[in-house]
Amino acid sequence: MDQLELIIEEGTKNNDKTIIPTVNERLALKVSILSTLSQLDNTFTMNRQLFNWKKRLVNGEITIPDSINQINKGEFSDKFSDWLLDPLLIFCNEPEEIAKKITDKLYEKGYKYVRARNDIYPSRIIIDVEFDIAAILNPINKTLTKHADNLELFGANLNLNGELMLPIFLYEYVTPRFSYEEWKKDIELEPFLWQNMQEKWIKKGVTKPTFPQLKNKEVATKIYNVIKTEPNCLFTGYFTYSMMIGQGEYNGPYHVYHDNPVELIRRLDGELEGMKYREESPVYYFEYEYYQLVYNGEEVLTIYPLKYGMNYVKLGYYNHVNYHGLMLFMMMDALKGPRKEYEERCGYLGYLVKSKNEVREDRRGVYEVLQNEIVGPDTSPFLEFKKKEWNKELTFFYKPEKEEQKEE
Repeated sequence: MDQLELIIEEGTKNNDKTIIPTVNERLALKVSILSTLSQLDNTFTMNRQLFNWKKRLVNGEITIPDSINQINKGEFSDKFSDWLLDPLLIFCNEPEEIAKKITDKLYEKGYKYVRARNDIYPSRIIIDVEFDIAAILNPINKTLTKHADNLELFGANLNLNGELMLPIFLYEYVTPRFSYEEWKKDIELEPFLWQNMQEKWIKKGVTKPTFPQLKNKEVATKIYNVIKTEPNCLFTGYFTYSMMIGQGEYNGPYHVYHDNPVELIRRLDGELEGMKYREESPVYYFEYEYYQLVYNGEEVLTIYPLKYGMNYVKLGYYNHVNYHGLMLFMMMDALKGPRKEYEERCGYLGYLVKSKNEVREDRRGVYEVLQNEIVGPDTSPFLEFKKKEWNKELTFFYKPEKEEQKEE
């Protein structure tokens, strides 16, 4: 840490002791939220700073306080408190209803300017307290639940599995126009989140993955011939993996981002009679419902909506997600797959990292990262949110005092 950063850190600490709300008051607020969550099933909480806290906990630099009384008395270290000062990232069922319960409780406790509202991502809800974001609520699902590593604090579940934070980081890397400011913090924390995986790769070694193969090569050819002519289409998945590592011929299912999935399905339906499709639910807040196409019982194509611009690289003649975009796919594929296959699929990530580190000089551009080459709609979640806000199209806004006035 250089001298300027030390001065800023010291100034921040001094301000925290005098500016209202104080550190103790902000900590008490977060503990009140955790206390409310303790009465609810199937929830967990995390944020970026929690994993910095976990790192210090593992190293023995800090310990968990026994009760809220310690915090109220000021018996805490700066190192312990910092993760609670950031907005809580809460995963729960029915975020709108949980947001109402939390804001009601905070209002009862005397907190001012409490409200819950839509976020820039449609599936998330923001809770503001005294004009600061206190919590961000996200829908939970079985995929996240089965991988959560929960520790109970103030009765609430904290997820200490940092691998659940990795897809969030990777998504931000491939959408730089509206998340560049987060890169620095993410890059500093990221090695710790990969640590468990890397230890397994070193212990067990990594081998080249066996790519899934379709029984009918003609189907793969027809799908490819349709997709490659689409202007706003971005390849990802095992095809991109095989291209990136120089595997050669590919005859497996395809995965793409497309700005109009329904139109693409119509086109493919004309080429492959008898093809069926199903809608799949997203896992993270930054995802949207996507489509899996099935032909003769085989999954042949997955189409993800290309809602916002994404980074890409040219592999051959066509656009593919870049290195981080492929890592995002592989990480999500591992999380969504059967639990017994999780480590094997994570091993594919290990081989991808190994390939990047050993790549020939003339192929280094294939693994280009954190660049600003974009394909897709010229918009962002923030811009779309502001449009809806301007047109009064937001769907959720809740203030406890307003509900109280209605009852009177």
